[in-house]
Formats: sequence, C-alpha cells, structure tokens
Amino acid sequence: MPTTEGRVTTDRADRYLVQLCRHAAHMGSGFPAHPGRDPHLSGERPEDVKAEWSDADGTITVDGATCVLRATPDALTLRVEADDEERLRRVQALLTRNITRMGRRDNLTVVWDRPGGTAGPPRRGRHTVLGLTLAAVLAVAVHVALAAGMLSIPQWASLGSDLVLVAVLVKAALVATHLWRRRRSSPGAG
Repeated sequence: MPTTEGRVTTDRADRYLVQLCRHAAHMGSGFPAHPGRDPHLSGERPEDVKAEWSDADGTITVDGATCVLRATPDALTLRVEADDEERLRRVQALLTRNITRMGRRDNLTVVWDRPGGTAGPPRRGRHTVLGLTLAAVLAVAVHVALAAGMLSIPQWASLGSDLVLVAVLVKAALVATHLWRRRRSSPGAG
C-alpha cells in the first residue's frame, strides 16, 4: 500500500489539526468543495469523506485513502496510506492545498518525506542484516588481529595500540551518530 508522510512546522499544530478535520467533516456532510488548480484534484469533489479527531490526533478517510494526523508542540504530522499511487497523490495534493490555504497567515508549508508517494525507505531483509552483522564481526576481527600483530613488535606496540584505539573510537562515534540520526528521523520518534 503506497504511503507518504508530511510535516508542517508550527507551534499551533492542534489548532490546524482540528481545523483540517472539521473541514473534511463538512465536505463529507455535503458542503461544496473548493475547485483547485492542481492537476491531481481536477476540481472534483471527493465522494467518501469522513473525519474523526481530538485535540492531538485525527483521522481523515477520503476515497480509499487514510490520513492519520498528530499534533505535537512544534509540528503537525501527516501519514497518508492509499489503495494506489494516484489516490495517494490526489490526497497529498488536497491536504497540501488545504493546509497552505488555512495557514497562509503563518506561511505554513507541508514537507513530504516521499514526494513521489513511494512506500518509504526499503526495509532491510534478513539476509541484508545478517550480511551487515557478519561484515561488522569481520571488521572487529581484523582490527584485533592487527592490534595483536603490532603489539608483538616492541617498537610498534605503543603506536599500534594508540592507532587501534583511535580507529575503534572513531568507528563507535560514527555508528552512534548514524543510529541517533536514524532514530530521530523515524516515524513516531520524539
């Protein structure tokens, strides 16, 4: 199922979440739609629109697509899942247009993580994870073997141990930085 995620940076995310969900609920109850200029919208009114919300969470269902909204102190996040790519692009364009219109005084914009509406970053398969684990184990083994070899030669012992220690610390810092960035950019991360 195609998925995309959007983020609107604002300190009034709860206000915009409620406003957007109310607008969707009104569309679902027969209020007229606003014709848009976006080619994905073509001015057609969505046929099946439903919305439920609280101050911090909301769900909008539009013609085979679902948008889950969350308000945090610094942003409104949107996660859209649709039956196909065309519906995903259509709902993404509809949400972008409405948020931009509603937040024009605050200059709101939606930043979509996957502008093409792809299913998101590919998940690593079991074989990839095993391969990466094996590579890490081999790298550690090579470093230990090099350290043992250098330590056996007296004139290289001091320099060798220092180099191995620096290499291990640099690699540990790189891995920690990568994991920290990945955790911060993952959905649901605080």
